[in-house]
Amino acid sequence: MSEATAALVGDNGSADAGTATSGAAPASNDNAWNSGFDEDTLAYIGNKGWKGPSDIVSSYRNLEKFSGGSKNLVELPGADADADAMSAFYNKLGRPESADKYSFELPDAGDEELFSWFRQTAHETGLTDTQAAQLFQRWEQLSSERIEGIQQQAVQSAEADIASLKKEWGQGFDSQIASGRRAVEALGLDEGKLSEYEGKLGTAEMLKLFAALGSKMGEDSFEDGGRSNSGFGMTPAAARAQLEDLRMDSNFMDKYLSGDKDALSKMQRLMEMAHG
Repeated sequence: MSEATAALVGDNGSADAGTATSGAAPASNDNAWNSGFDEDTLAYIGNKGWKGPSDIVSSYRNLEKFSGGSKNLVELPGADADADAMSAFYNKLGRPESADKYSFELPDAGDEELFSWFRQTAHETGLTDTQAAQLFQRWEQLSSERIEGIQQQAVQSAEADIASLKKEWGQGFDSQIASGRRAVEALGLDEGKLSEYEGKLGTAEMLKLFAALGSKMGEDSFEDGGRSNSGFGMTPAAARAQLEDLRMDSNFMDKYLSGDKDALSKMQRLMEMAHG
């Protein structure tokens, strides 16, 4: 207590009064919990507001809850990290050792080349097994939906073409289709090849083409005035063998299916020799 304060409140000089008014001296820090820390550490503790060891333990436990444990802490690579540093980072995140270690598999009838590209790209970009599997699943779902949509559109287009031909050909529709079947049978075309032609030409144009070819097979002569004798003396077996060779010749078949006069004539002669 200062002399001015003592004068105002009165001071009889007693020992008790002196003790009550002078205040207690600060306790020594020698036995305090933070007595062994340096000045910087003491300042850090003061800024954190820690009052004792339990505060430090509580803070650390909260940190572990946030980080999932120190074993799961991963340092983010810097902007200038090289390929090796990024590769090590992806591995710590859970990327498989190599592209072929991903657990998801190629679906039935899947594209092996595309599947290999996807896995390699997923590995190069650092995707974990779970991330890559989920992305591939969504990609497959999207692809299936797109393919289904294209197929449905093709079916609708084919139905519209057939309806148009029925209107165009009228009562002759069935006979035109029968002519087309004769051409397909004579050429030995299977469903896959017909689907290929339909995809390129469209349903209506394909049916018209084979109907025209089939109708010519039933005629006695071509527009050039009659059959050629160049096939005279050829055995049916030889003619059939030559027909088979021509069917494997994509250039000739393109000419034939486009209505090339020479190709039509050659095919007609060989068919006559092969089938009579």
